[in-house]
Parts: sequence; C-alpha cells; structure tokens
Amino acid sequence: MITLNVINKVINKFQNLLLTGIIVSVGLWAIPVSAQVEDEQVNALVEALRLSAPPNRPNDGMYSEWQVLPAIIPSWTSQCAGQAMTPAQFEADPATARSVVACIIRRELDIELTDSGNNEMIAVRRTACWWMTGKPSGCNSGATADYVQRVMGFYQQPHRSTPVFAQVEDQQVNTLDPQVNTLDPQVNALVEALRLSAPPNRPNDGMYSQWQVLPAIIPSWTSQCTGQAMTPAQFEADPTTARSVVACIIRRELDIELTDSGNNEMIAVRRTACWWMTGKPSGCNSGATADYVQRVMGFYQQYRSSQAVVPLAWKF
Repeated sequence: MITLNVINKVINKFQNLLLTGIIVSVGLWAIPVSAQVEDEQVNALVEALRLSAPPNRPNDGMYSEWQVLPAIIPSWTSQCAGQAMTPAQFEADPATARSVVACIIRRELDIELTDSGNNEMIAVRRTACWWMTGKPSGCNSGATADYVQRVMGFYQQPHRSTPVFAQVEDQQVNTLDPQVNTLDPQVNALVEALRLSAPPNRPNDGMYSQWQVLPAIIPSWTSQCTGQAMTPAQFEADPTTARSVVACIIRRELDIELTDSGNNEMIAVRRTACWWMTGKPSGCNSGATADYVQRVMGFYQQYRSSQAVVPLAWKF
C-alpha cells in the first residue's frame, strides 16, 4: 500500500529533478507565444497535459491547470510572454498560462520531432516524459510510465477518427435510482469514459447529449430511469438528467457483464463499452469498434486510478 510519506518523498524527488534540469536550460532560448498556439500538435499536447495534471488545489504549491511549480514561472513568462509574472499572476490568467505552456511545449516538441526522425508519437511520448521528469527518457515503469500513457491517451483522442455509433435496440431496463448509481465508482468512471470517448456533440448530427444518444431510445430510457419520458430535445437540454440516465443504463449492463465475467472488472467494462457502441457485448475486436473500446478503457482506467491513488506532482 502506498503511504502518504512515500508519495511525498517521490514528489520531492521529482520536483528536485525538474528544478535542477529545467532551470539550467531556460536561459538558452526565447520563443514568441503567438506563433505556437495555433499549431495542432502543440494544442493537442498542451490540452493532454492539462487533463493529465493533478487537481489544482489551494496551497498545493503549484500553479494553473498545468500545475507549474513557482520557481520557473517568472523566467518562462518573461521569455514567452515578454513580461515576468509572479506565480499568483500566472494562476489568475488562464489564457496566458496556456500560451506560455504552449510556448514551452513547442520548443521541446520540436527537439523531440527532430531527434525521432519526425515520428510524432515518439516525440509526444518523450516530451511528456520531459514535462514530468526534466528528461525525455526513463519513463518506462511505475508512476512516470502511467503518467506518460495517460498523456498519450488524451493526446491521441482528437487525432483519431470519430467512431460510428450503431443503433442500440430498445431493451427493457429495470427502473433504477440514478442518484444511487452515480455514487458507484465503477459506474461513475465508465459514464465519464463514455462521455470523453464520444464524438463531438454537433448541431443536427442526429444524436443527443455529451454521450451522443440516438433519439429513438431516449423516451424509453428516461421513462424507466427517471419515471418520466423525455423528448430528445429535453434530454439534450438537461445535462444532469442525461448523466443520471446514462448511469442508470450503464449500471444495468455493467452488472450483467460483471456476473458473466466472474466479477472481472476490466472484462466487464470492455464488454459494456462494446455494447454501448454496437448493441452487443462482443465483436469489438478490430477496426473502429476496437479503437473506440480501447479509448473507453483508457479513460476508465485513468479515472479509476485518480479515485484510488493520490497523484504525483509532476510539474515544474
């Protein structure tokens, strides 16, 4: 079992490595922010780093959604924004924080793209390792490997093709209390993973809510899970109810798959994700369906890990 003392020791080790390795190098370059923030690769990696960061808590010693340690902020903002900022100013200005992070990431990604022969995935992996440890290599096991894999998952999400969601047949669902379901950590994690894995919610795309539910099933699901049938438009306009209804449906399917798999959580989640996309719990072994299920699994494991373990502080 990981104790708080062990976690704190690892955090201190990473912070020392980062402050030693990064501060030495920051005086060697200056990149204007305005040229970087429109780059697709940079934007994707900046967002992946944000999503992979530990929660931004008061008095945790780190700043912004990217959880940057204070010692480096004046130098980075001076070089990337033209004016040194205090950590408090950096924290209070999310737009500048994002552009400064983009500036830093542009430099490192350029280096790694060159060193990797323009291999995007290798460059991103090495840049993520550098962001956590101050070095582009050595993130092959333990917490550093887990973190890099999490960044890679978020980075690849917007680059992948949008899965085609199959029509899910109307099935009888026992009426469940959605408020109870949302308290279940497995259900909550899978509901969130399905949301993050869904294609963007675009006007007139024929699907509704952040979970991209097809309209034909919405009246039945809402009636069975909330006691009142809703139209697709009502479902779309009520994100809280949409989430609770999805949790209700997922609770049923996950229970079935846990039973069928002998209570194997990962198998059950994989089969439930396949069912959500295709209407069947099996057959998602190749192509777009396999890619989709793998994406759901990645987000699910990230969310479950964040529920169970205090994340390391990996920023500088």
